[in-house]
Amino acid sequence: MKDLTKDIEYAREGLFTRFQRELSFGKDKLSILLYGRADKVMRSKGTLIVEDSKYPASKDKYLGKYEPFDDQKLQTLLYLNSSYSESGSLDPTDGFDISCEKRAWIINIKDKASLQSLKIFQGFQTDEAEDFLNEKVKRFALLALGKVEPEHHNNIRKCQSCRFKDCEYSIN
Repeated sequence: MKDLTKDIEYAREGLFTRFQRELSFGKDKLSILLYGRADKVMRSKGTLIVEDSKYPASKDKYLGKYEPFDDQKLQTLLYLNSSYSESGSLDPTDGFDISCEKRAWIINIKDKASLQSLKIFQGFQTDEAEDFLNEKVKRFALLALGKVEPEHHNNIRKCQSCRFKDCEYSIN
């Protein structure tokens, strides 16, 4: 994993991800652990690449887009900044890092029926992308601590598909 000259690639969903951060807000301390499973993780020519495939019900919303949705980009950035595990164990000693010179993300929007790519968004983890990730993680922590209120997305489709049916913010 440390030899940057060796390209590696893991099979689809072959790696579990473990994003962990310790945050402090005055006297309040919070440990965040986000556990997931990346669609594809590889290293090519020293660049760590995470690819996430999406199969939307409606393809039309992507036709005029030049950037992915923020939540899609956030997901790939979380995967890129994680430690990895082949076993899926929550034991932190089971994880490993993949050495790299830079990090890149790919969000592949695919047709459900044909599995063909409709739109591919890609980019590198820049300082701006890292700031975006840190801002979102900090906001999540402040929400968990009850220090800030959630902001509603005002999207009825998101409310309809949400698992939290008794949410006080739900749009009917």
